Amino acid sequence: MVGESLAEAGERIHAAAPIRGERATDEDCRIRRELINDTLAARAVESGDRNWHTAQLVDGHVVGVWADSADEAELDLTVWWGVRCHWVVVDPGCRLFQEYFPRGKRSAVEADRRFPLAPPRSIRDRFAPADSLLDGIWAPTRSDASMVR
Repeated sequence: MVGESLAEAGERIHAAAPIRGERATDEDCRIRRELINDTLAARAVESGDRNWHTAQLVDGHVVGVWADSADEAELDLTVWWGVRCHWVVVDPGCRLFQEYFPRGKRSAVEADRRFPLAPPRSIRDRFAPADSLLDGIWAPTRSDASMVR
């Protein structure tokens, strides 16, 4: 639809292709994928490298999806979750996702966990900064040498 945001397109597709049973069938998936691809093509969204994208939905859930672009990820997540995205970040190593779920695999309780809405967390450096690693090994300078005794 002309003038429609990605969130609105996702809501439209979600409503147009409901999942009628307890779980999505292959046919449900095919129909939704076709509608998503048609919407992306109509917007001339270019495919990039297929990467994991981590997102926070407006209801607080943190979720992820494999997609060729952030636009595809936002549309895909909105269609499948039926909720708009608050933010979407390319997260190729799933490091941001692991900031929210450090054990990697989420239990049912963790999957339903909702986080306060905020900008995306930055990916933490898993290693100490280089200068702190070198603190104890510098040879004393000439001015420090007299204090070393």
